[in-house]
Order: sequence, then C-alpha cells, then structure tokens
Amino acid sequence: MNKITIILFLFLAGCAGIPENVKPVDNFKLEKYLGQWYEIARLDHSFERGLSQVTANYSLRDDGGVRVLNRGYSEKEKKWKEAEGKAFLVKRPDQGYLKVSFLGPFYGSLSSVLSIVAP
Repeated sequence: MNKITIILFLFLAGCAGIPENVKPVDNFKLEKYLGQWYEIARLDHSFERGLSQVTANYSLRDDGGVRVLNRGYSEKEKKWKEAEGKAFLVKRPDQGYLKVSFLGPFYGSLSSVLSIVAP
C-alpha cells in the first residue's frame, strides 16, 4: 500500500509545476477564457480514451475560482461522461497559470496545473 501512495504522490507532484521551456501567458484575462471550448486534438490520456465530442466549459465560481465541466461521449457505452472540477489562479490574476482539481468517475482523482501558453 505504501508503494502505491508514493507512486501516486510522485505522479501528482509531477503535475504540479510548469515544465521547462513553458511560459504561461502574461496579460491573461480570465473573462476571455470563460465559456465553452471544443477539443480539436488531444494527447492520449486514459481518462479521455474512447470519448468523442469532448468539451470543456469554464465559468466563474462564487469563491473567485473557476468551475470546470468536462464532457465527452462514449460510443461504446452510448452515454455522456462528465467530470466537474475547480480551478484557481496559482500566482497572479493576469497570468494564465491555474491549478485544476477533479474528483469523480470520469477522471478519478486528479489534480494538475493548467498553463495557458501563447502559440
């Protein structure tokens, strides 16, 4: 059991920082980021495998954070799957650097950092 805990901790710690050579966008305006986003490409993650029509919806929370609602359709199961998460700006309100946490069947328990970067 301890090995599993250590591996999980190391995995989550790896998700908690910005990778080298990645710089979050400055002059970030959260209100322009809010709304519905449609997936056009993805890295292969087990929590989205087999899903199509994947979207992410971002809206403001009463506590100043961001509500994240991810949805995708499973053709195999013939149903929609979704996960609700919370995101908070990590450093400054004008920097596209957010910590995102999910808890639920779609992602399991996942906490990571989302960096919005310029193309």
